[in-house]
Amino acid sequence: MERLLKNVARFAMLLTRNPTTEDLLNSLMRDFLSRYSVTAIEIQLLGRDGSLLMKSSAGQPIDGNEAKNVASLSQFVSHSNIFGDLEETGTIFDPTHNLSLASINLDSSIKGFYLFQHTSAFTPDENSSDQLEVFSNLMTVYLSAKLLRMSVAKTLSSPESLDHISTLTPRQLLILAGMVEGKTNHELSVELGFSVSTIRHETMAIYKELGVSDRKEAARVGQADHLI
Repeated sequence: MERLLKNVARFAMLLTRNPTTEDLLNSLMRDFLSRYSVTAIEIQLLGRDGSLLMKSSAGQPIDGNEAKNVASLSQFVSHSNIFGDLEETGTIFDPTHNLSLASINLDSSIKGFYLFQHTSAFTPDENSSDQLEVFSNLMTVYLSAKLLRMSVAKTLSSPESLDHISTLTPRQLLILAGMVEGKTNHELSVELGFSVSTIRHETMAIYKELGVSDRKEAARVGQADHLI
């Protein structure tokens, strides 16, 4: 228990540095979960309509690069009721694929998943399940804070800027926030888990919605709307 508390404190300190999602997952895998033979981690965050909002990973891709919806994920880990199982146990372990699954809980409902790939030598126990759930919950707090910051930005915006900011999708808001932070399309591609061409397409859509012509102007609007 003492070791877990120390690790939680260290991980919480890492979160205060506002790491990229990729850096966060790599550090979690390397510095906190190596004792549980974790070789890859993947996050799939869903939007309100069930669409993929963000996909980010560390280590080798888990079962390929494609995002999984609830139906395909249920089939992959051989659980017919993922939502019910996760609500009851907090984590699920699939021995066929040496895979642990935890949920992203936002607004009292499951809004995505964490997948933890283990080596074949891994044997789950109560401690491993508890730790995976603790770190998953800490990551959820961090991710939800990012999304809340964007929601608050809408509230703080002037009426004129609110009109065009509110038309952006959640994914576009994440990309715009990245622009404000000076991230390139490639960096956003790595962090959000989408191809560079998808990021480029969304960037052009952002320009159109904001009535701007380049990245600098878009970042200025985002800065004015408190996206960072």
